Amino acid sequence: MNMDKTNTPAMYFWGTPNNYAVKPSPKCDLKNMPSFSIFRRPITNKYPYQVVNLIDVYNYIICSYAKDRTSEYRAIKDERYRRQYKADMFDYCTFSGIFSVRADRAIIQHSGYICLDFDHLKDVEAVFEALKQDPYFETLLLFRSPSGDGLKWVVSFTDSFFRYGGDGETFGEYQVRFFASLYNYIFNHYGVEVDRHCRNLSRACYLPHDAEAYLNPSLL
Repeated sequence: MNMDKTNTPAMYFWGTPNNYAVKPSPKCDLKNMPSFSIFRRPITNKYPYQVVNLIDVYNYIICSYAKDRTSEYRAIKDERYRRQYKADMFDYCTFSGIFSVRADRAIIQHSGYICLDFDHLKDVEAVFEALKQDPYFETLLLFRSPSGDGLKWVVSFTDSFFRYGGDGETFGEYQVRFFASLYNYIFNHYGVEVDRHCRNLSRACYLPHDAEAYLNPSLL
């Protein structure tokens, strides 16, 4: 697994960075941008394909690579078949860091990111707009889930860790505490619940197609 971004291959399995629809500006410091692991489908594959950043994943999501499988998944009515289709057909990533294998104990480097899952929302677009403009937590990446009735919200807690992390506390340990605070904030402020499994370091996040996904312009 290549962890040196200066030697990253020119071709990912979904396209080439030179042909990205949204490219970083010349001022963008890619070398110091937090990275994390991306995995090829199915979910039973525990070994990462590559180290990527939020710009890479954003371009994956907005391009047409996963468009057909996302449409097919949303058209499936049988719940059991839907679960199996998602597990078999969607690539995924671990936003919280770089792993040698997808397991909490196998983390190599923490990204300082956490991805929150919102499932079965009554008004996806209203929550999307609210999170994008949240006054307390800066939205880095926001996109609709494979089902279309949920959201994936990526925020950073690096600054919070250096302010409030305990002596000897690791990023992973602090992530659990940060998640608990964020969970309560979201529920009290927006009246929606977050999937509690999001506190796990090696939490897998499926990557669908979403042409209207949001990437914070400051990352570019």
